[in-house]
Amino acid sequence: MKKILPFLLFFALISTTLLKGQDDVNFLAGERAYNLGSYKLASEYYSRYVKSFEEKLPAYLSKVSSYDTSTPYEKSSLFPGYSIHHDWAVGYYKLGITNLNLNDFEQAAKDFDVAIKIDPKYAEAYLQKGLLSKGKGKTEACKYISKARWLSDTMKAAKAAYRDNFCWMCGIEYYVKGKTEVDLKEYAEGLQNLNLAIEYCQDSGNYYAYRGIAYEGLEKMDSAIADYSQAIKIDSNNYIGYYRRSLTYEHVQKFKEAFADLNKVLTINPKFADAYMHHALDCENLAMPEAALYDYQQLLKYKPSEGIAWYKIGLHKKQNGEDACDYFQKAADLGNQDAKTYADECQKAAARKALK
Repeated sequence: MKKILPFLLFFALISTTLLKGQDDVNFLAGERAYNLGSYKLASEYYSRYVKSFEEKLPAYLSKVSSYDTSTPYEKSSLFPGYSIHHDWAVGYYKLGITNLNLNDFEQAAKDFDVAIKIDPKYAEAYLQKGLLSKGKGKTEACKYISKARWLSDTMKAAKAAYRDNFCWMCGIEYYVKGKTEVDLKEYAEGLQNLNLAIEYCQDSGNYYAYRGIAYEGLEKMDSAIADYSQAIKIDSNNYIGYYRRSLTYEHVQKFKEAFADLNKVLTINPKFADAYMHHALDCENLAMPEAALYDYQQLLKYKPSEGIAWYKIGLHKKQNGEDACDYFQKAADLGNQDAKTYADECQKAAARKALK
């Protein structure tokens, strides 16, 4: 039995290699038949090729789905050695192209669907699916064409289809809806529309920035930071992305990161009053009082109705033995409750002085 076991293992290895070779033969035969214009024969060979892994496909697709919805930690710990079977996706894609030439458009669409499920980043399959979907309307077609364009920025056909079908307009429609809902603090509804906007236009920093605000409103801070970071990656001058990310960092008490982002904001837009206010707060949390004072002064320059700036400058003056009463009174008049106590003390002190 010990002598037979190595032979059985060798035989199994040889059998597997031969089967794999046969699969490759079917694919190559399909390629030759397709190039000769023998589409029916090509379809037969490609069908044999995809049938060779048909039984493994359900388990593989389940794994792909689980991987796509996993966190980075789960991906590294639960899916060691994970890889996409692009060769399988190519088999279905080739079968789909062949069925197009046989005018079997319904079957071709199904083949492209499977190719996309096997390899969710297969740009060519998305493009063909989009072109086939044009009969169902611009919105449906552009969803796939936009994805193809995003996945392969060198694919001229995808760029042309995106341009010729005005796919960017679909993104604008959903963006306007989503932005309006976010401004109304309807974050869940806004998120849905902004997801759709990004499907049609993945290279707009503003779309990601506003989706980040939706995530932030839903207390999904990691997703918010990821979207703000993507907005900045797309457009390094997107100061809204930097600004919103800084607020998210403040929310989780990462003041150093917030401070760095606000430096970027104020470099790009040095008249952004609200950025000075948050920059000042971060300076205070990082024990930088003089820098905070400068920010409050800048805040008053661009937004003199901000009571907290009058109050904070007043505190700084009081700590340095200077007269701060006018600042406290102005802050109190603007509704700053913290300043009211000091303003009242100033009034009492003035009354006592008048009596003397």
